[in-house]
Amino acid sequence: MNSKTKYSIILIALIGLVFLIFSSIKWMYWELEYLLIAKILFLIGIISFILYFLTKDWRKILTRIMLFSFSISLIFSIYLSYAYFEREKSIAIMTKYERANCESLKEFFATDLKNKKIKFFQYGMGTDVELHEKLKSKYGIESFGMGCMKLSTIDCYNELVNNYLIEKHNDSIVNGR
Repeated sequence: MNSKTKYSIILIALIGLVFLIFSSIKWMYWELEYLLIAKILFLIGIISFILYFLTKDWRKILTRIMLFSFSISLIFSIYLSYAYFEREKSIAIMTKYERANCESLKEFFATDLKNKKIKFFQYGMGTDVELHEKLKSKYGIESFGMGCMKLSTIDCYNELVNNYLIEKHNDSIVNGR
C-alpha cells in the first residue's frame, strides 16, 4: 500500500468514525437500517485493517475492501447527520408555529407569503403523503406532519393557506385534501 492510499484510508476512517459516533448518539430510533449498515461496513473495514497486518498475500484486496467499506460507511454516516439536522430544523419550525397564537400566525403567514415559504400543518394518524407531494410540487408549499393531537390555533394558519390557494390557484384543501 503506497502512502497516498494509506493516508486516504486513515483519513476516511477517522472522519467516518466521527460521523458514525455522532449518528449513533443522535439517531436512537429512526433511520436504524442506515445506521446499522454504516456500522457493519465500518466493522468490515476494521477487520480488513487487522487482517492486512496478519496476511501478506491478501494485502491488495484488503486495501480495496478497507477503502470501499470505510468510504460507504462515511457516506451513510454523512447522510444520517444531514437527516438529523433537517429533522431538527423541521421540529424547530413546528414548535414555533404550534406555540404561536392566531395573531402571530397571521404575521408568520404574511412573512411566509412574502418569502414564498408557505407551510401547511397536517394532523392525524400519519402524514398524507399524496397531499404533501401535491402541495410541494404544485404550489411550493412545505407540509409538516404534526401527529394526532390537533391544536386549534394552527387552524388559523392553515385557513390562511387554504384561502390563499382559493384566491391564487382556484384550489383548496378541504379536510386535508
